[in-house]
Amino acid sequence: MQIVIIILLVGLALQLCLGPVVWSAFRWPVNGITMAVFLTIITVIFLLRKKSRVCQFIGSSQAAIPALAFAVLLTIIMGLTPQVGLTPGPSLKGEGGGWINNMLSFWPFVLIYVYIAIILGVVVLRQLKSWAAANFSLFVFHYSLLFHLGLFLVMTTATLGYADVQQLKMITIRGEQEWRALTPQHQVVEMPFTVKLNDFVMETYDNGMPKRFASDLIITPRNNSTRPDQLPQSTPVQATVEVNKTVDVDGWKIYQFGYDTQMGPQSQTSILELISDPWLPLVYTGIYMMLGGAVLMMLRSIPWKGSVRQVRKHPKTSLVLCVLLGVCFFCVHHFMPILHSDTLVPALQSPWFRPHIIAYMMAYSLMGAATVISLYQLLSGKGEVPSNLLSIVLVGLSLITFGMLFGALWAKEAWGHYWTWDPKETWAAITWFAYLVFVHYRHVPSYRPRRALWMLIVSFALLQMCWWGIKFLPSAQAASVHVYS
Repeated sequence: MQIVIIILLVGLALQLCLGPVVWSAFRWPVNGITMAVFLTIITVIFLLRKKSRVCQFIGSSQAAIPALAFAVLLTIIMGLTPQVGLTPGPSLKGEGGGWINNMLSFWPFVLIYVYIAIILGVVVLRQLKSWAAANFSLFVFHYSLLFHLGLFLVMTTATLGYADVQQLKMITIRGEQEWRALTPQHQVVEMPFTVKLNDFVMETYDNGMPKRFASDLIITPRNNSTRPDQLPQSTPVQATVEVNKTVDVDGWKIYQFGYDTQMGPQSQTSILELISDPWLPLVYTGIYMMLGGAVLMMLRSIPWKGSVRQVRKHPKTSLVLCVLLGVCFFCVHHFMPILHSDTLVPALQSPWFRPHIIAYMMAYSLMGAATVISLYQLLSGKGEVPSNLLSIVLVGLSLITFGMLFGALWAKEAWGHYWTWDPKETWAAITWFAYLVFVHYRHVPSYRPRRALWMLIVSFALLQMCWWGIKFLPSAQAASVHVYS
């Protein structure tokens, strides 16, 4: 706790003396140097763990819990207040609004997450050393190593690569070539290729809502030193870009962003979004490692051998648990009307849609059941965390991880960004971190079962905001892509 308090005070001092974090300062090669220094610091802390009590403390569950708790608290503030300057890329400077309206540039917020990344790095090195001592045997491999390493990669590479992301808009007109794009600051950038809008296609539902819109493009490579009418003969590429279907050209992803809404299906204009993210392969590596860790966590949390025996030994309890899970699943399914919609907007027409929703539905059901069991344990005076409750929470956390990461992969294909701290994403992170506090709390010497049960209840209360409370936030109405009204 003392370390976290010191970090917050240092963050406030930096905020007062230097102003907000300027992410544009971390363009390559500064971010690469920063990454090397950061890894060196983590290695030094790991090597000094036997000589320094502070270094030994960092990387333990006792260090992780207050760091996660304060991350939850600061992120709740972020989720409740409108945020400004959330455009990915070097334009994020923390301009406009107060400190709480610029949490991504608020030093205490940034430093808390840096501290969490340091803890992760030290834990990864410790786990790698233990695994190496066992000659890297798969029989002693623990899923948490894959999970921790993946999360470390995502947090560090996504953050340090932020300034290298280029996000441009290109307005194309039917039959004309275009090679110029605009930055968020309305600066003109000449692209290494030209784009000709051959045709714009739009399909609508009976009520006039857009069902599908796409651009038929002809893309031709060009030399940056010449104009399109001075190009040598080259082979053009014909491609169709639509929502959830991108095209890769020279390190750029081209997205279907918009059109002339006044003209509708007769639009002669198509707005494309062009994004370059050189750190994306590293981020994706971390995401898939986290997915692998979540799969292993779920498989190891299910008591395969003892399940049948427990059902035979406690048939009534097992029946009540099954009914409870069924009721929770029915409620989640009933209160998600988007699952029954026949007029999905184009962004929702994605292969990731159902896996994302189903994973969250199952997770919400399991966490709802875990909350009911926690309340029963508290009200009955038992105050214990039974093994079946722990299994339910771990499986539920695995499914929350699936849902969150499936959503990140889907968002990258639909909107070009895997994580933008959209209000819905912010509350998803809050919920995820809250349950991680419970998971790590089980390993501290001061563990108290009743306190752990209350953690589950509070975590489920936070989950409600992520599930349905988000639509009542004014900031979400203005900024969230998860509000479809």
